[in-house]
Amino acid sequence: MNRREIFSPAAKQRAARFMAERGTAVRRPNGGNGHGRTLVLDPAKLARFEPARERVAGQLTDGTLPARRRPVERREILQVSDLTIHFGGVHALEGVDLVARTAEIAGVIGPNGAGKTTFFNCLSGLLTPDRGNIVFDGHKLDGSPASRGRVGLGRTFQTPRLFGSLSVLQNLSFGCRTADFSRREYVFDPALRRLSHQERGARIARMVGYRGDLAAPAGSLPFGDLRTVELARALCGAPSLLMLDEPASGLDVGQAEDFVELLRNLSDLGLSILLIEHDMSLVMGICDHITVLDFGQVIAEGPPSEIQRNEAVIEAYLGRSD
Repeated sequence: MNRREIFSPAAKQRAARFMAERGTAVRRPNGGNGHGRTLVLDPAKLARFEPARERVAGQLTDGTLPARRRPVERREILQVSDLTIHFGGVHALEGVDLVARTAEIAGVIGPNGAGKTTFFNCLSGLLTPDRGNIVFDGHKLDGSPASRGRVGLGRTFQTPRLFGSLSVLQNLSFGCRTADFSRREYVFDPALRRLSHQERGARIARMVGYRGDLAAPAGSLPFGDLRTVELARALCGAPSLLMLDEPASGLDVGQAEDFVELLRNLSDLGLSILLIEHDMSLVMGICDHITVLDFGQVIAEGPPSEIQRNEAVIEAYLGRSD
């Protein structure tokens, strides 16, 4: 049995049900892909996310990000080529190529079972690929997850991973220690290095929107706060590239708007962001570039406007039209 037989038709049906809540494939004349179909998203939600690019002024309302823009160098920071990993007879990833750049937000999307989280696990060192090259900031990326964190790779997970018996501030201090041990600068706010771990952790917690008790045990937090604190801890490590795995899961519309504006601020200040997200309105509204996986292979890549009209992407999510 090949992998398409393993994942079809159930995976396709799940993807179709999921996407039915967020968009539909329709026929339009003179389609840019020659077929005339495009993925139509929730216009109201998309309209709330897209203006984040214009609203961003480099400062949040509580002043936790620098008010003045700094010159930002735009360059390739991550180059992935021919990344391949098999689990028995299942080709989880097959020849995946991807580039991420500083001061940009890149999205990785695809139906359930497409290999998105496996891709992140290979980048962060939780899995060892069978083949391929990963170059990060000019050097080959290998070693343990901790060693990759020390060179500037930050990550959050679908299910937040914090030390439940430690306080929120203690969790954040671990990230600060990583940054100081590696003498890393905070690309989004160099002034953070001058603060103590406690002051730095508290400032970053406010920046990402955590308003709870910093002394509370992390294990006592509701899911939404866990996700926020995990994002803060990743930023405390002073990453150059921040990988987010379904970061908007569980957020209401208002929280999602704030989250989008935060990411655009961080990106405009020089941070490279790579995210997996199922909310297509959010992805299309925030990402500068999108890579689409299906059955472990790249089926499309480009700006959101092209991805939304790409026939292969529409088929992967919604199935082939008659």
